[in-house]
This record gives sequence, structure tokens and C-alpha cells, in this order.
Amino acid sequence: MTAMRTVITICLILSTCISAMAQSNGKGADTIVLGEEIQPKDTTKKYRLKNHLIAPKGEWQCGLSVIYADFSSSDSDYMMLLQGLNAKASILRLAPEAAYTYRNNHAVGAKFQYTNVDGMVDSATADLLGNFSMSLENIHATSRSMSGSVFHRTYVGLDNKGRIGIYWDYLLGYTRSKTLFNTGGPSSYSINNKFHLGIAPGIVYFPMNNISVQVGLCLADLSYNNVKAYESGVVVGKRQSWKAQASINILDISFGLTIHM
Repeated sequence: MTAMRTVITICLILSTCISAMAQSNGKGADTIVLGEEIQPKDTTKKYRLKNHLIAPKGEWQCGLSVIYADFSSSDSDYMMLLQGLNAKASILRLAPEAAYTYRNNHAVGAKFQYTNVDGMVDSATADLLGNFSMSLENIHATSRSMSGSVFHRTYVGLDNKGRIGIYWDYLLGYTRSKTLFNTGGPSSYSINNKFHLGIAPGIVYFPMNNISVQVGLCLADLSYNNVKAYESGVVVGKRQSWKAQASINILDISFGLTIHM
């Protein structure tokens, strides 16, 4: 929960710093009624989820999603097969984005994402029922990636005040990542070029008309991966693959803050 507390603190600080600017952008005279029901094209359906206005047409959005987490073997209850384990890892993900609402509760935009994952195992001994044992020490792995994507976002407002809703994004993007392994011998690393199509739902809450906070998760992903492995600067392996997955990974959860102008 350290990551969640850290991100919430960041969001609160940013909200305090920009609230005066966001409230003075001149929208006070607008006739837009947040929370009013959006009438669907097909009005014959008797049972349907009511959609309330939460993102009016013509507004610009500028936001930042963040996740940061620290892991340590001393805090884990799941390493029962490892004795004398001394390991730690951290992950940092920053994702600024911008979008334009071309229609009520519908927006298109672009996102850039930087991810840094760092892990180290100083020492560990694995003993499986006395039949198999293995020792590890001084292993350091670092992965850095940059990605860009375009997305289409659809909101569904859940209340008649336009404060809370759900959304889902359809994303098309490209990611380039480099993973470096250091075990004290020759340097080895891999480079992955990935093209992907994803679906990412989330929850959004507006503490004020011009600022929203959101929690999102990439739920399904179809990707093409081209991986090359290097040792001492020489290519020692290649792999190309298509991958489709639908899963819930806690490390994919992102917390964001968005300004609506």
C-alpha cells in the first residue's frame, strides 16, 4: 500500500497547487449542465444504464498517471522455498497524456509512458523438498521502456451531478524496452519492440468541475513482439511472437490526475 499512499499524496499536492488556476479558466459562465442525462440514439430499450454528462464536448484534457512501488524480500510471505533471501525491486511508471472531447463523453488523445523497473538479488538459496537446490547471488536486472499510443475514450457518468463515472480506452501503441542483466560476467541485455492494441477500463471522480482523479487498468492486450538478445554487444538470439492476453495485474494499475479546460 506504500505505492497507493505515495500516489494519493502526489495527487493531493498537485490538486492544491492547480485548483486556483483551474477554477479561474472562465467556465463559470457556461450553460453546460454536468450530470444531465445524455439521450441515446435508440430510445426503445427499456432497460439500459443511464449515461450522465461528465465530459462535455469541446474541452481539452491534460493529465498524468503515476505508479511507484517498492518490494523487499523482508516484506514477502511467499518466498518459503528460498532461504537466506536478500532481494529488492522497484517500479516507476509515468504517463502524461492529452485528449480532446469531440462529443459529449467521447474523447480522443495521445499518451506517452516511461517505465523503469530495477531489481537485485544479493543472495538466495532454493531448496525443494531436499531433492533440488540452487544458489543465486549478485544478480542485478534493470528494464527501461518508452512507449507512445493513441486512444479513444468513452465515459459513462453514473450520477446526476457529473462527479463519478466509469470509462474505457481503446489504445493503439508502440513500446521499445531494454532489459539489462548483470551477474558479474559479460554484459547481456535484450531489446523488445512491441506493437499492441489494448482495452483499459477505469473509474473517474471529479472533486471539482475542472479536476478529476482516476484509476485505470489494462485488462486485455493483443501484441506483436520482436525481441533480440545481446551478449557483449553481439546478437545471440532472436524471437518474434504474437501474444493475446486478458488478465488483472496489480502492477498495471495506474493512478492519474487530469485537468479539464
